[in-house]
Amino acid sequence: MKRILVATDFSTRSDRALRRAVLLAGKHGASLSLAHVIDDDQPAHLVDRHQVAASELLTQTASTMREVDKIEADVLLTTGEPFTGILRSADDIDADLIIVGPHRRQFLDTFIGTTAERTIRRTERPVLMANAVPSGPYERTLIAVDFDDASRCAVEATIDFGIAERTEVIALNLFDAPAAGLMKRASELPDAVDHYLETAKGQASSELQEFLRDAGVRSSKQVLKHIDGPVACGILASADDEQADLIVLGTNQRKGLVRFLLGSVTQRVLLDAERDVLVVPVVREQG
Repeated sequence: MKRILVATDFSTRSDRALRRAVLLAGKHGASLSLAHVIDDDQPAHLVDRHQVAASELLTQTASTMREVDKIEADVLLTTGEPFTGILRSADDIDADLIIVGPHRRQFLDTFIGTTAERTIRRTERPVLMANAVPSGPYERTLIAVDFDDASRCAVEATIDFGIAERTEVIALNLFDAPAAGLMKRASELPDAVDHYLETAKGQASSELQEFLRDAGVRSSKQVLKHIDGPVACGILASADDEQADLIVLGTNQRKGLVRFLLGSVTQRVLLDAERDVLVVPVVREQG
């Protein structure tokens, strides 16, 4: 990881992203770019005034990072919609990672349409949503593994970013056992249901070990749980149980009209997580 872009709108939520960016940049020896996007859908004199104030704030922040944190930092100031400006800035510096702050939580909250959701949906770069107040380096990382391309990209990112070397890795697989519900409704003996679930768990365990071995993860804690509710809830509950401070998810990068959709599991995790979440896209080559 050589180049990190962190988006800021100068809110207290953005401060979490800035602090996490400093910690990661220092850990990896990466350069840091501070990006701010000014809404240009307003009178020109207001845009000009905002540019002057934002430039001063960004310059001061970058200067502090260089002097206090010993981090190489520069500033990127642009106009337009927030998510398009973030993506354009990331492309300009060829960022290895984009960091954003948590979305604003409100009554009847939704993640769809937020700047973070649009950024994650549109980019082909990993995005870290810094939800928690940073208190130090990550110590425990939970990776949701489903044996697909998205899971493989998530695992590869933990290796490429050095996460696998610097934190304890927990590989989570929520396995399906579709006959369990039918057996229970048919009043099968509990021992028979338990045996069926243990058999399914054993098969999932073998697949998980093989998957991690092929992906190059040498050591990790493996957690297997039967899906008995929404997958996102299972991921979040497991992160709580394991006291993980980072959740890593892979998500398929879609093209065309379906690109306007982000996987429901990823959406739900990003909406409800109080821990940091790293979303790693699968980038498919054009056919």
